[in-house]
Amino acid sequence: MVPAGSTLLAAAAAAHVAIDAPCGDRGICGKCKVQVQPPVSSADGPRGDTAKPTPGNEATHTPAAIEPPTLPEISLMSPEEIAAGWRLACQARVTGDVVVSVPERTLQPAVVPLAEVRPRPAVRKAHLRLPEPSLEDPVADVTRLRRALEPKLSNVQVSLPLLRALPRLLPSHRYDLTAVAVGERLVALEPGDTTDRAFGLAVDLGTTSVVVILVDLVGGQTLGIESRLNGQANFGADVISRITHATTQPGGLEELQRAAVSTINSALESLLHRTGVERDMIYEAVVVGNSCMNHLFLGVDPGSLASAPYQPVVSEPVSCTASELGVAINPMGRVYTLPNIAGFVGSDTVAVILATAMHRSTEVKLAIDLGTNGEIVLGNRNRLLTCSTAAGPAFEGARITFGMRAAPGAIERVWIHHGGVKLQVVGDSPPIGICGSGLLDAVAQLKNAGLLNGTGRLVRAEVGDGLSASTLRERFTRIGDVEGFVLARRGRRPVVLTQQDIRELQLAKGAIRAGISILLKEYGIGEEEISEVLLAGAFGSYINPASARAIGLVPPLPIERITAVGNAAGQGAVMALLSTELREEAIQIATRAEHVELSARPDFMEQFVEDLAL
Repeated sequence: MVPAGSTLLAAAAAAHVAIDAPCGDRGICGKCKVQVQPPVSSADGPRGDTAKPTPGNEATHTPAAIEPPTLPEISLMSPEEIAAGWRLACQARVTGDVVVSVPERTLQPAVVPLAEVRPRPAVRKAHLRLPEPSLEDPVADVTRLRRALEPKLSNVQVSLPLLRALPRLLPSHRYDLTAVAVGERLVALEPGDTTDRAFGLAVDLGTTSVVVILVDLVGGQTLGIESRLNGQANFGADVISRITHATTQPGGLEELQRAAVSTINSALESLLHRTGVERDMIYEAVVVGNSCMNHLFLGVDPGSLASAPYQPVVSEPVSCTASELGVAINPMGRVYTLPNIAGFVGSDTVAVILATAMHRSTEVKLAIDLGTNGEIVLGNRNRLLTCSTAAGPAFEGARITFGMRAAPGAIERVWIHHGGVKLQVVGDSPPIGICGSGLLDAVAQLKNAGLLNGTGRLVRAEVGDGLSASTLRERFTRIGDVEGFVLARRGRRPVVLTQQDIRELQLAKGAIRAGISILLKEYGIGEEEISEVLLAGAFGSYINPASARAIGLVPPLPIERITAVGNAAGQGAVMALLSTELREEAIQIATRAEHVELSARPDFMEQFVEDLAL
């Protein structure tokens, strides 16, 4: 039940249905499309959640208890869609009971199901009723507070800001209050009994994207998820560019630190707006990221990561107040970063291992966190090997002629068969570009159709004869001196996959696959001994495993042994936020993981060149 005037997105969040809304409620991405079902009359009988409009009768969809379409909805959807009940969840506001169908593609990307985690967070609350001061008991305020705290929250330290506030807080709360501790530190005294309300943030600070997850620390539920392009992208797409900016530009490190925090705070604002959670009741944030992102977020000079021996300034967990970093939760709340492993293998990899439980498995598994900086883990409960490869931003659609993020108009799926090309486009919009998953599909389909040879070269001559072949041959074109293949002709301009785009994907794929090959050598096993390949990260959530296998990004295992596990780093951060025991487990993972520095391997370049082949 939500108040009248609430958006469908807010209603979904209240029902713990995670709808993908990456534009932050602005109505510009079109990804949160849902279908409102017609009201049910008594003569119709029950229809249930899966009711669909009668085919051919979409234009006469009966109005439901919902406000009229907004301008963003009218601009992003056709009149036929709106007539059939399609709405943007972030824009449509309810005025009464309504039944809504949520397509699978509108849900948040599939993620690793959390293991059954019993909430035992670092945040603890205790309701206290203190006796008022009297001539018979004129003890100090802190002493009075500690007497009440001792049976419930023993050995907590009262911070100086809270100590200064005590003379005002105790009488104003009529000595009836809730004490809030994070770890061994008292961070708040709230009026009355608020023990049923405590919240935290889990943050996956990626090089390209930042994901912020709001969590109920009492019940353990995820209340909302927001993602943003990392504001540091203005200073360079890759970590080396950002390290250079941080170490060579006056104030560069501070700029990058502020950009990361600003991105987190922007996502947090949307979560607060959607859920109604009070900012001051968010007491802790657990942040994960690669080692460079970790350093930049903390404002620590990352220069040592740029050259051999690539040692970080800090690998252990770091704990500080939110106000020290500028994270917009309770100012006295805590920000906690999970430990890094080494070099560019950071706390996000630790979180992936924690979420996928690789460190407990009896079988050897391979996890690949695909992104601008690709991290790879191979192992089981006996041994864990890690490495990092500079895959570059091709998986994110960058450095691709018509590349873009997975926004409306991006080609995200490609099929070539019977001489034709079929596309799936984000938002069902006219195609204007191609994102990472579409790029991977396109290259795999060209290879399967014989239009791309093993070296990655487009081969127009291999099209052959016949009507179907003629249709494909017409799609070959040139942009300047570069060969290309037309994927789409409708829209503002043709969307072309060029030979250079294919080379960019080969470089990214070669880096990842070479890392896998080196870890297999180091572990002393063959590809066939891998029980499961886990594709993590935002890109890993959306790619077609068959396409990944077709171009050799992953070992040639049966498809059922290749699994997309979504934002496992974010889920690992949630687990660490909910459980101090799992937080200690994460520390043990970082301690026992063995890092393989690829740049120190004399066989890496040879392996990389070999793994460029498609």
